[in-house]
Amino acid sequence: MICMNTGRCDNLLACIKQAGRRTCLAVVLLMVVPLSGECEDDPIAKDGWTLIEATATVRIYHRNVAGSSIPWTMIVTTFDAPPERVHAVVMDYDHFSEFIPNVFRSRLVANVGDTQWVFQHLHFHGPIADRVYLIKSSTRKCWSRKHCYRVEWALDNRPFPDIDLSSGIQPDVFSGFWELTSAGNPNTTEGHYAVHSEPGGFIPSWLVTGMTDRYIQQVVQAVRQRLE
Repeated sequence: MICMNTGRCDNLLACIKQAGRRTCLAVVLLMVVPLSGECEDDPIAKDGWTLIEATATVRIYHRNVAGSSIPWTMIVTTFDAPPERVHAVVMDYDHFSEFIPNVFRSRLVANVGDTQWVFQHLHFHGPIADRVYLIKSSTRKCWSRKHCYRVEWALDNRPFPDIDLSSGIQPDVFSGFWELTSAGNPNTTEGHYAVHSEPGGFIPSWLVTGMTDRYIQQVVQAVRQRLE
């Protein structure tokens, strides 16, 4: 069983070597069915994403970032609502503190066309200090598909006179996107939610990665509950 790794297509020969001679045949037989399903073409994997975890409702992927020890993290799931409704929820920045975990304050400070500047203050319990930052968020319709929205954001240093960034640590990197596509019928949405966060301070990379894996699942659940 040591060579069974859910969500990954492990090298068969490596598994045989790990299993040893006596259990080699048993390992091969056990691996035939899982590998036949796991190694099917995955369009997400073709873009450099590696499947880390899969459940009945979500799939979590990582993708390496050049020059960083912290990968991108992405969650893929389905919402029982049309893309327009999901898009309205994930763009409701002024009310994030009501339903998004750890958001103490979120405020839209400027809006130009499809671009928004948003101030956010995240509050954490325990030894982790609060984070404060300004992001620039942009929305566009996906050019190749109907009923599709893509929201992208990143840190921005545009000055606003009423924004105070001294109440917490400013992250080194905070980028991400939502991609929301009609999934077979107009009342179902396939959602891709991805984050690359380097929060600054003295948090080990492995801990940041684990926290991000958990956090994106919490955000998806919060959006799902908001839609209800």
